[in-house]
Amino acid sequence: MRVIEEIPASSSDSESDSDEDQEVIFSQHELDAVSEGSSDEDESSDQEDEEMDHSAKSKRAKGFSWRKKRFEHQSTAAASVFSAPDELSSPRSYFAQFFDDDLFQLIAEQTNLYSCQLIGASINTTVDEIKSFVGIKLIMGVVRMPSMDDYWAEDTRYAKIANVMSVKRFKCLSRFIHFQDNQTSEPSQDRLCKVTPVLEHVRKKCLEIESENKFSIDEMMVPYKGTKAGSLRQYLPSKPHHWGFKIFVRAGVSGIVYDFLTYTGKSTFGTDQGPAKELGVGANVVIQLCKTIKNPSECVVYFDNFFTSLPLIVHLKESLGLRSLGTIRKNRLKGCTLEDDRALLRQGRGSFDYRVDNEAEVAVVKWSDNKAVTLASSCAAISPLKEVRRFSREERRRVAVPCPNIVSQYNVHMGGVDLADMMVALYRTPARSHRWYLGLFWQMADIAINNGWLLYRRDAKSIGVQKHKKLKEFRLEVADALIHSGKKKGRPSKGGEENVHSPTRCIQRPTTQRPMADVRLDQVDHFPAFTDKGRCRLCPEGQTTIYCTKCGVRLCIVTGKNPRNCFQVFHKK
Repeated sequence: MRVIEEIPASSSDSESDSDEDQEVIFSQHELDAVSEGSSDEDESSDQEDEEMDHSAKSKRAKGFSWRKKRFEHQSTAAASVFSAPDELSSPRSYFAQFFDDDLFQLIAEQTNLYSCQLIGASINTTVDEIKSFVGIKLIMGVVRMPSMDDYWAEDTRYAKIANVMSVKRFKCLSRFIHFQDNQTSEPSQDRLCKVTPVLEHVRKKCLEIESENKFSIDEMMVPYKGTKAGSLRQYLPSKPHHWGFKIFVRAGVSGIVYDFLTYTGKSTFGTDQGPAKELGVGANVVIQLCKTIKNPSECVVYFDNFFTSLPLIVHLKESLGLRSLGTIRKNRLKGCTLEDDRALLRQGRGSFDYRVDNEAEVAVVKWSDNKAVTLASSCAAISPLKEVRRFSREERRRVAVPCPNIVSQYNVHMGGVDLADMMVALYRTPARSHRWYLGLFWQMADIAINNGWLLYRRDAKSIGVQKHKKLKEFRLEVADALIHSGKKKGRPSKGGEENVHSPTRCIQRPTTQRPMADVRLDQVDHFPAFTDKGRCRLCPEGQTTIYCTKCGVRLCIVTGKNPRNCFQVFHKK
């Protein structure tokens, strides 16, 4: 076994400056520990190997072998590759990847059961009505009013909501919507039992997504100011919403949520935690969320100083083969002596100090910007040294500042969870209720919307679609499809495809918005009616007085020598 010797105090400055691989002075008890591990030379080779492994583990438990030298384990995550679809699906289809018919069926059944348990009679809701209810709530996240009654009030009536159901029925569904049988749930064993089926269903669907290879782990807050949730309600002063439920999330750089874990106190991780229990709460969260990564050897995970510790970085590398990077607190450096913050700041912006342990595959870097920040990683260190632009008060302009690779990697890849949280906050579904668990349910709906939109953007990019829908448009189309798609049985259509007279030319780039495909092609309740004469919305030369009562667009029907039936073609393709 290699023994590390102390550097003599009389060594010259020129020698220490010229040697980039100089070794840091170690304490005597570390040298003794290494010497004791190599003293028994007469034992068999198998026993010697076991003792060496045990010695290495005990050494890492006590401290690391820090040196100021080149880090030998620099690497990057493999490039993310996704399968490209033949064509883009509808917004409703992307949303259905997370909120499918099975989940809506569960909600309808549990809502009827809960109303029977509460008032002795069923409210007789259906899957279609629950979809309409969810669609209304999604619209309310975009179109906000001071009170729920305002959407139905005479002066402020909003037809897209008020025409779907009455305010009385809406309040009835808001009162009785439920997700779990109260008689079979046990709050003492599962503090989230009221909403556990929804959380597990959405989490399972998130895990089925084709994932990226670079992830970030951070907290996400679900706003809640009530007191009925007890200690489930947490306080985080650094978040925009200080009070609420804390969800630990693993997201990609794009903002897609791949896995999450709702914090419930001591019962968050269960009883069987294994070696992760000794590493602390933050490390436990990281390990739980990283266990579901499909190809850990090709991935890198990023987290902040709440989670980061050197034993965690070593554990992820050894047990999962997963590389990691994060900021770290001073009291978790395990004997790694770096230059003092004040001394580093006096050297100017961009100065840095570092130590590595190539045996443990860990590098620690301290870099000064406005203030000093310390980072640790198992895959990045100093090189390649990059530059960032910072404003200089002395020169009154932006100047180039040296930036180690580990800092650049962290800044680029750490914002995934914050991006997901920001998109949820843009059009957050209103969730004010006496029942605390409804906030978590609507948070899952918002995550499903955002994940669906990001998957839609990914597919649009992969097949070369330049112009894609914005998040607000995507959300409203999902809501419209939930409310209108396939709700009634219309008249049976007469004739088949062979009787359709298609127009010779069609409008390729409509200037006015057309109804979404899920509604236009559902072949339900599309009745022709008469209106004022206007231009056909399918062919460029048609003028007609016929319009579709469901789609709300004019579509011509022409007989004679050159017949065409734009009304039928519009609803067929």
